[in-house]
Amino acid sequence: MSVNKVEVLQMLKRLEGTKQYQEKIGYFKNGNFWIYKDSLGYETIGYGHLVLPGEKEYFKNGITEVQANQLLEIDYQKAIDGTNSLNLGLSVDSRWYSLVTVLVFQLGLKGFSNFKRCIYALKTQNYATAILELKDSKLYHQTPNRIDQLIEWVVRG
Repeated sequence: MSVNKVEVLQMLKRLEGTKQYQEKIGYFKNGNFWIYKDSLGYETIGYGHLVLPGEKEYFKNGITEVQANQLLEIDYQKAIDGTNSLNLGLSVDSRWYSLVTVLVFQLGLKGFSNFKRCIYALKTQNYATAILELKDSKLYHQTPNRIDQLIEWVVRG
């Protein structure tokens, strides 16, 4: 099983809210994405980009779909870099590697680094334990549908 960048970016858009979904709930209107608060109250724009201090002024007039895609690419690369820093090893299945990348995208490297037992399970290719660790987390209780979708995506290929 392998996964490609396009597939991961599509998954991120589905999880963070496609343009059509954001249009339906009012985060995309008049041809632009607008700042909204995520489920934890953090200001976000586009496909899950956390609005950092100093960026709010830049985003005050919204961003185009092209800009949202550019931000997604930048944030995806940061997530890849974070995933690489975990030293999961070459033997980790590419789909699991992509799942970790999506979680690093969502939580940041610091946040995902707290999943020590899950990371160890991945390093030892114990994917059943990795699933159990994900499901036995605060994250799972906050976003069960998201984690279930990710696990399904990885397991079903």
